[in-house]
Amino acid sequence: MGKLVLLVSIVWLLISCSPAPRHVKYEYEGMRAPCPKTTYMVVRYCPTRYAYSDRIQHLSRIRVTSLETGKSLTISVRMNKKVRGLCIPKKYRHFMSRGSSFKAKVKVLRCGENGIRKCPRYIRGYASWYGPKFHGRRTASGTRFNMHDYIAAHRSLPLGTVLLVKNLENGRTVKVKVLDRGPYVRGRHLDLSYAAAKKLGMLGKGVVPFVAEVIRCGG
Repeated sequence: MGKLVLLVSIVWLLISCSPAPRHVKYEYEGMRAPCPKTTYMVVRYCPTRYAYSDRIQHLSRIRVTSLETGKSLTISVRMNKKVRGLCIPKKYRHFMSRGSSFKAKVKVLRCGENGIRKCPRYIRGYASWYGPKFHGRRTASGTRFNMHDYIAAHRSLPLGTVLLVKNLENGRTVKVKVLDRGPYVRGRHLDLSYAAAKKLGMLGKGVVPFVAEVIRCGG
């Protein structure tokens, strides 16, 4: 009888320690985040303008339905490993619940930045560049950033997209591949590697107006 109890205990220990079934995951700046279709979690409030979660891909579009009041909210969520579950802006407090937290059904309507599969023909805005500080770091595509390669970072274009970028101040052009995410600075729309920025003649200025033609959408 004692051996049977010991055997059952070992089997139970192995089952409880086995990894849980995994969702399809995406790489984002070294962080791995799932994109479940529907999940349930405790929602809290945060004194911010945005919703945050440690369990959903960065910049996913989600619908949060309160199991307390039945009210729903559609919002974008940002990845933050310090947040347990989900937190939404305080301004929704009286609309979604009466307490400081509530249980909710969360449905992912669009899976983050990597859920985007369409490209415009042209993009315009202001480009910046990044180099030595990030050299060797892993990009959103999983490769190591090499500042001497012709690559770029964009917030939403599918990874692998090829762009022909033109500096509108001097007319110079360069062909780059989107392998990273960013820039996350207001008023900037494209981050170029050191090599690409050098070819465009923008190293000294730092930020320049640009127009880019999409040569290939996605990898």
